[in-house]
Amino acid sequence: MYYFGIFLIIYGVFVLAGFIMQFPFLYNNAKSKMLIKMMGKTGYNILLLAVGVVALVGGILLVS
Repeated sequence: MYYFGIFLIIYGVFVLAGFIMQFPFLYNNAKSKMLIKMMGKTGYNILLLAVGVVALVGGILLVS
């Protein structure tokens, strides 16, 4: 579980960094475009923020 926790921390930081810096590959692929069309850009940003925070907190809880 320790390695899975480390993976979740790295994944959470990556998603949050992508949210903050607006990485093009997080917004321009087919699945992301479909989600943006369904939820809107603000909804997609909230989804990225929620997934990043949940992954980060879950990883921290697993490691500690």
